[in-house]
Amino acid sequence: MAKLKRQREGRYTFVHRGEPVDVRELVAGIQRPARRFPGGRGAPGVFELGGRTVVCRQYLHGGWLRGVTGGNFLGEDRALRELEVTAYLEERGFPVISPVGYVVEKQASSRKLYFLSFFLPDARDLMTYFASAGTRERLRMAKRLAAALFEMGRLGVYHPDLHLRNALVTPAGELFFLDFDKAYRKEVASADYERMFWRLDRFVRKYAALFGRPIDDRERLIFLRTYERLSGDRIMERMAQKRDKMDRTSKLGWTIDRMLYRQRGK
Repeated sequence: MAKLKRQREGRYTFVHRGEPVDVRELVAGIQRPARRFPGGRGAPGVFELGGRTVVCRQYLHGGWLRGVTGGNFLGEDRALRELEVTAYLEERGFPVISPVGYVVEKQASSRKLYFLSFFLPDARDLMTYFASAGTRERLRMAKRLAAALFEMGRLGVYHPDLHLRNALVTPAGELFFLDFDKAYRKEVASADYERMFWRLDRFVRKYAALFGRPIDDRERLIFLRTYERLSGDRIMERMAQKRDKMDRTSKLGWTIDRMLYRQRGK
């Protein structure tokens, strides 16, 4: 990755690998984006920067920690790691949404972090795609997704929090990946692929419990068969043996999520 550059404006520092930008314009976009994606406060914002449209996503702690620390961090390692991983994949031809950089907002004793990437117009996330595509298109996309994730692992990137909103489909049917928060470089072994696939499976089943089934067993089967063909790893039998245990573990979490969503809808 090219040497990172730093530009400062007040309490904001923009860390990037490209040409200098107007940091005041950048800060104004973060504070007052032209629009936000659905999701309310904290959802990614979209604004113009140097004549190009960018998406800004604020980092937040997950789980119970979010209620305590929210979006406050002691350092910038989380954003730096995502920029390095995304740039590494892009430089090797993997289809990622091109990263712009990240912003550090200095607080009294902590930091707020924001990740910026270029906006891909008219693209749909994979969840939306599978909800509207025909049978043949869905099966073809399941194969392409498996091939892409196999390639990501072959390049030495492990993503422990992978889900179907991490991928976008363009009107031309191209597949691009985004949001590599928590991903890191390592030698990806068979057990790592299995963990990533269980994470995908858990997301799909949780979504189905809340909103209805987006993906059926045909797509799951062709996805795993494609991975087995590419890798030579007989993963399907191992996952089938663990299915009951994984379902029992997830059931309580889905029940809590359903209760929370009902409360939000009141």
